[in-house]
Amino acid sequence: KIAKALEDIKNGESKKSVSKKYGIPRSTLQFRLSSKFSKCRPGPNTYLTVDEETKLVEWILESQKKGFPKRKVDLQLSVKEFMDADGRPNPFKENMPGDHWYKSFLRRHSELTLRTTEAVTSASANVSEADVKKWFIDIEKYLKSKKLIFNFG
Repeated sequence: KIAKALEDIKNGESKKSVSKKYGIPRSTLQFRLSSKFSKCRPGPNTYLTVDEETKLVEWILESQKKGFPKRKVDLQLSVKEFMDADGRPNPFKENMPGDHWYKSFLRRHSELTLRTTEAVTSASANVSEADVKKWFIDIEKYLKSKKLIFNFG
């Protein structure tokens, strides 16, 4: 509600009319527009920046689309490599984030879901020709969506 109200003010509506329209005190809108307001999230600061975490999320989602989902340890090792190269101070033992960091990362990025593997029977482990063709079709769709397909004909 506040975000819509602030957008209306930025588009030229008066604070007084927007205040009445949304039922938000004018003083609240003035404070939100001032330089004193900064949006913060609860809890301690993260050890990676918002940009760095966003890039990690994008990497995880892109890998999943390509058919190569990332495991917990893949994410932890990627952060470790980054911390080793960057050299910034962090509380991780030998620059390797632990379970608490991992769970907090998943909470901060609800677009990621934790999936558990199932025991595979020998019958379901057999891959059919249709399964292989579907995989290639999915990969082709992904490559086309990224404009990475070339015609060599």
